[in-house]
Amino acid sequence: MFSDPAGYNKSEYPGPPGIRASPGEGASFMDVAILEFFRDFLHNDFTRFFFPLVSFLGNAGLIWLAAAVVLLCVRRWRRVGVLLLAALAITFLLNDIVLKNIVERPRPFVDHPELIPPIRLPSGFSFPSGHSASSFAAAAVLLFCGKRWWGIAAVILAALIAFSRAFLFVHYPSDVLIGSLLGFAVGTACVFLARRFFPSETPLGVWKMGKNKKQE
Repeated sequence: MFSDPAGYNKSEYPGPPGIRASPGEGASFMDVAILEFFRDFLHNDFTRFFFPLVSFLGNAGLIWLAAAVVLLCVRRWRRVGVLLLAALAITFLLNDIVLKNIVERPRPFVDHPELIPPIRLPSGFSFPSGHSASSFAAAAVLLFCGKRWWGIAAVILAALIAFSRAFLFVHYPSDVLIGSLLGFAVGTACVFLARRFFPSETPLGVWKMGKNKKQE
């Protein structure tokens, strides 16, 4: 019987009712081939320790919510903190509430019991990846509205979190790709709308893409 280190097994999969997929259903050949490549060539003691930690940072948007709270506590960055929260909320609604429940794709370990995640099995559907979407939504806001090094660090962390979800077999690569694109699009749209409707109300002009002064 398929089980993971957290004590779950395939017959007790904690996803939404009705998910009982046959092997291979819900993903492309390339999706599965990439996950098998990760398993056969990239999984080792270090990566199975490192990537669960990275993935944990994205749980419920934890690291990005913490960043928003910090920004809200600094007066000149407060509006950016609000924008970050708005981007995360909109991304959650579109990704986790709408798209996941429309597509209803089972997670990789449901279709392919040979792909055993080294973490506690998540519930819910697989497509698109919520971790990836929220991470890139936040990264887009920080990239366009914060200091340059904030944006670079946020994009790198978002990429690591997104990669970790496929690496740990809780999402297919296509889940991660679409989630990342969706999140970045939502974050960018939020920045555009903020600049469009509140052009003169921003501290230090941080919403004026390509025109903001250096804020070091």
